[in-house]
Amino acid sequence: MADALDALLTNVAGLPYHVPAAPLLAPSRSRTVFQSTGNTHGNSTNSSPSWTARPATLFVFNSNRDLTAEQLQSKVNDWLKLDDVFNENFLRRVYFLFPAEPEASEVSDEVEGVLSSWGSSTAHIISLGPQDDAANWRAGPYFASTQGLRQVWRLFLIHTKHLCFLLFQATMMHRGTSGVPVSSRAYYDAPSEDKRLSGIRVVVKDVIDMAGVPTFAGNKAYGALYGAKAKNAACVEKLLDAGAVLLGKVKTVQFASGANGKDWFDYQPPFNPRGDGYQDPGCSSAGSATAASAYDWIDVAIGTDTFGSVIGPASEHGVFGLHSSFGSVSTVGVVPLSKELDTVGFFSKSAQTAAATIRAMAQVNISKRFCSSNITLVYPTDFFADWPPEYLSATDGFIRQLEEFLHTEREHIGIGSSFIEGRVAGGKSMQAYLRNTTAHIQLYDCYRNCLPFLEEYKAKFGKMLFADPYIQYKWKLGRDLTDEEYAVAIRQRDIFKEWILTKILPQGQEGQDFDKILLLPNGYMDPFYSHEYDGRTLEEGAHRKQGFGFKDTTLAVLAGLPVFNIPITQFPYQSSVSRTTEFLPGNIALVGQQGSEVALLKMMARFLSSSKDLRDSVATGSVPFPG
Repeated sequence: MADALDALLTNVAGLPYHVPAAPLLAPSRSRTVFQSTGNTHGNSTNSSPSWTARPATLFVFNSNRDLTAEQLQSKVNDWLKLDDVFNENFLRRVYFLFPAEPEASEVSDEVEGVLSSWGSSTAHIISLGPQDDAANWRAGPYFASTQGLRQVWRLFLIHTKHLCFLLFQATMMHRGTSGVPVSSRAYYDAPSEDKRLSGIRVVVKDVIDMAGVPTFAGNKAYGALYGAKAKNAACVEKLLDAGAVLLGKVKTVQFASGANGKDWFDYQPPFNPRGDGYQDPGCSSAGSATAASAYDWIDVAIGTDTFGSVIGPASEHGVFGLHSSFGSVSTVGVVPLSKELDTVGFFSKSAQTAAATIRAMAQVNISKRFCSSNITLVYPTDFFADWPPEYLSATDGFIRQLEEFLHTEREHIGIGSSFIEGRVAGGKSMQAYLRNTTAHIQLYDCYRNCLPFLEEYKAKFGKMLFADPYIQYKWKLGRDLTDEEYAVAIRQRDIFKEWILTKILPQGQEGQDFDKILLLPNGYMDPFYSHEYDGRTLEEGAHRKQGFGFKDTTLAVLAGLPVFNIPITQFPYQSSVSRTTEFLPGNIALVGQQGSEVALLKMMARFLSSSKDLRDSVATGSVPFPG
C-alpha cells in the first residue's frame, strides 16, 4: 500500500530526488480543469514499479478569486529564484487547492495560457473536506500518484572532495548513492518574529547532541560507549523553535581540540574548498566551516569555540563566523572542553542569516542596541602594526566605510602599552603575563572532562580505547598541570578580563545601549596546506595549537566577548599544488561589548547591505568573491 511505502529514489530532469514514505496527502475531492492536447510529459525514472512518482506542483488559494495568471507566474518565479528543490519539470502536473469547493467550475483563459506555456499536461482542482487539515497542505513541488501527493526532497549528493559530513548519520545510502535529502523551501513560511529561521537549513558540529543519533565528538569509541542521545542540546532546541531545518551532523576533531588536518585518524579531515582545495580546514569546527563554504544548500553550520575554533576557521574559509559572548548561548548538551571558556557559535554565507541566527539562539537581553550616533571604533595600532601593506589597505577601506556609515572616526589605542602603563600585572607585558593562561585553563579542563569517559570505556569493554596521537599528547599536558597552576591561570584570566571590561570595552550601566566596537585583524596571508604540520613534529605542531602565548583574539576569548568574522576580500598566492595563482580569503573581525552580538550582527548586516563596494554574502567554492 502507498501509505506504508518505503522511501524511494527517483530523478527529475537528471537530478536525484528522495520520495519520503510519509505523509501522504490524499484529497477528498478533485476534478480535472485543464488537459493539454497530446502533452504527456513524464521524464522521471522510478526505483519502484509499485508506486509511480510523477512530478507535480501544488498551489494553495483561499478563494477562486486568487487563482489568476499573474499570481501563478509570480509564485513560480519566486520558487525558481529561491528554491533549489523546485524546477520547471514539476509543472507538468498542477493542482489548485481550495479550503472548500470553489465557486467557479473552470479556470480562466489566461490561466490556461500560463499552463500551456509551462508545458503542463493536466491541472486539477482539489477541495478539502471537513476532516482534512488545511495546515498539512503546503504549496510547492510534490510527487503525485492516484493515491495522493508526497513531499519532494531533493537528494544533494555529498562531494567526496569535501568530506565534512558524518555519512552514517546525516545521509541516506540507497543503490550506491550517498547524499543529504533536503525538503523544498516552498513548504516553509517566510521568516517572522516567532520563526526567525523558518526553512533555514542547519548542520551541527558533532560535539552537540541531536536526539536519536550518537554524539561521537570526533572519536568512534565515545559514540560507541554512550550511544544515541535522548534529547537535543539546548541550542538545537532553540534552532528548532525558530523554525530551522536540521540536516545532520558534521565532523570535528577529537573532543573539539583544535588539531591540524594531518592529525586526524578516526575520521578523514574535511577539505577546505578555498584556494587550491588543499588548505588546512581549520581547527575543531573544521567540518562546520567546510559545510558553510562548500555547499550552497546549507545556510548555517553550528560550531563551538573555546579559544578560536570558530574565529579561526571562519577566516580560513572566508565565511561569516560568530564566537558568541561567554554564556550568551547555552552549552547544555554540548561535550565540554573547558567550562571556563566554551561558547557555541556558527558559520554562515550571509550576514543577514547570521543576524537572524544569533537572535534565535541567544539568551541575552536583545532590547539593547548600538547607538549609531555615539559609537566608538577602537583601533589597536599594535595589533595591526605587523600586517602587510595589502592587508592594511583592504581593512582600512572597510573601516573607512564603517566610519562613514556610523558617522564616527576610529580611536587609535595601543592595547599592549596601555596594559603596561596601567600596571595591570605589575608592569609586565600582556604577552608575558598571559603566556600560559589560555593553554593552562583549557588543557586542565579538557583532560579532566575526558577522564570519566576513559575510565567508563575501560570498565565496560575491558580494554583501552583508541584516541588520536594529538589528543593523547594534549591529555598528557593537561594531566601534568597542578591545581595550583590552574588556579593561577584563572586568576590571571579574571584580572585581565576585569581590565578589558573596564578600560578597553567598558560595559556601561545597566540598560544602557552598546557604544564601543574593537577592530581586530583576523586570518592568514600565507597558505598552510592540510598535509603539512605547523612545526617539525607532532609535539611541536600540537603545542602551537594549545593557546600558549598571546594572539590578538586571546583578548576576546579571556574577556568572554563576542567576535564576528567578516570576509571582505581575497588575496592571491602561488599554489604549490596547482602551480597557478589561487586566492585566500581576507577578513576582519569585530569585537563587541559583552552580550552585544545580537545588536552587533544586526547592525553589520545593515551596513554591508548598504555598501556599494562590500558584500553581505559570499559564494561557495574556491573563492568567496567570484570575479
